[in-house]
Amino acid sequence: MTMNFSRTKTEALRTFFPEVPRFRDCQEQAIDRIWAGRSSLVLMPTGMGKSLVYQLPVFASEGVAIIISPLIALMQQQAGTLRQMGANALSLGGADASEAQRALKSFAWADGTGFLFVSPERAETDGYLEFLVNRYQKYVTLVAIDESHCISQWGHDFRPPYKNLPGFLDRCFGRDSWPVVICLTATLDVNSQREILRDFRLTKSAVVRSTNMLRTNLDLRFEIYDDANGKLAALEELLEKHRGEKLVVYAHRKLSKTQGTRALADRFALLGHQCAPFDADLRPEVKNGTLERFEAGDIKIVFATGAFGMGIDIPDIRGVVHFLLPESLEQYYQEVGRAGRDGDPAFGVLLYTAVNSKVRRDMIGKGRRSVDQVREVWNQVCNVGRSELRTISPWTEFQGQDDEYALFYAFQRIGAIDVLARGPGRLQCLEARRPEGMAYLERLNSATRNRTTAAAMRKLGIDPSKTVEQIFDLLHRDEIKLVRAADKTLFFRTRDACDEEMRQIANEVNARVEGKLESFREFVTLVETSTDPTDVLKARFGTY
Repeated sequence: MTMNFSRTKTEALRTFFPEVPRFRDCQEQAIDRIWAGRSSLVLMPTGMGKSLVYQLPVFASEGVAIIISPLIALMQQQAGTLRQMGANALSLGGADASEAQRALKSFAWADGTGFLFVSPERAETDGYLEFLVNRYQKYVTLVAIDESHCISQWGHDFRPPYKNLPGFLDRCFGRDSWPVVICLTATLDVNSQREILRDFRLTKSAVVRSTNMLRTNLDLRFEIYDDANGKLAALEELLEKHRGEKLVVYAHRKLSKTQGTRALADRFALLGHQCAPFDADLRPEVKNGTLERFEAGDIKIVFATGAFGMGIDIPDIRGVVHFLLPESLEQYYQEVGRAGRDGDPAFGVLLYTAVNSKVRRDMIGKGRRSVDQVREVWNQVCNVGRSELRTISPWTEFQGQDDEYALFYAFQRIGAIDVLARGPGRLQCLEARRPEGMAYLERLNSATRNRTTAAAMRKLGIDPSKTVEQIFDLLHRDEIKLVRAADKTLFFRTRDACDEEMRQIANEVNARVEGKLESFREFVTLVETSTDPTDVLKARFGTY
């Protein structure tokens, strides 16, 4: 569906966002490109209204947007806001997968303005989502990829499933028939920008960048201490000074016995602070609860890893404290920008000891991989069993193992893995409702003792892609129904991977690690020479 507009962008702003008096920063430039049907990579500072860039054209065109977002809580928050504005908005994030699947089945693609929020993990693995987008593609006018720096393996917040998004668009729309795509983020280093442009087939002219990337309401400083005790005492003093204000403390480690997110939260709770930890390994309902209580003011301090940085839109955070060094100046900028989004004065303090440097350097260095280690992942994940048709569920197989997850994509890139279909791995989640569905399920179930879809495909000699498509078609026509959440399985075949290919992958991984280490060394030099962080950020990103 092409984007057809019955009003100008200024009229649309007055109609749909009456509380916004005018376009800010480079919003208008980015929206002009969308109005003209051109895709873009948009770099804007945090708190400057990136979401309006994609929301306004969708309201004005009355089409459907697919929003790829990295955080469940943020998706739910934005979907709720858009529903209040009269849009048909659905967030597919949440703990109840069955409920999400039912909601997806009933999503109103053809009933005017719609927003479908999807995590990159779901876009990679949910074959039913892919089936529906493909079927209703004519209604989709725009795809927005939020926090798009997560696409880059050079970056600090790399999320491996983001690398699948171009493939997801190819399968849903056809390689040469994508709708307008807009990638949004606050900052990118040169390598990351180059990678995103390449992945999404954009040219340099597609980059829309604010000339002023740093807000002036932030008071930033580096503080250097001799040892961990001195740094911890400084943290106690700082949090006491700002008691009652909303603060984020980035510790970047989960399970350190004294200085991880959970240990620090326990320590400062005993000192009377209203605080909680936030890291990727906490249950979704715990993270969502922490975010909601922090936004409401019931929690004042969040001790967080980088999992808290992406997409957090809480305007009245008054301070960001870095208790462990970020990987780079870009990560520091991304995280400190969470403070003061309401425009009121806010601060950022980085507490540093020389040991910090070693800890972070070691964390980055753990990303190196030898040829033998790459081969080991290949054997464990992709070369198991004798069957030609293999299966994997990335959400469970790679939980907390982003490096191995990235290798899974590297094997696909060299052609050693060919993903054939995405769908339910077990037939127990399906139940017949009508004769056609009953006959099809009986055929599949009769071919497998353990009721696995792959076993039925092998026994019957049927094509995985066509089988999964048939299942989803029957599901959509109510011939069958889901009786429990479907596991999201990838069906794939492999070919032999030679030693030279393993070496090539290892070399690529290690080159990226060395690039990260070089960026980190540059950042450490800035901190240790007590360079004013504001001056450094002005030089790199500009200022208002």
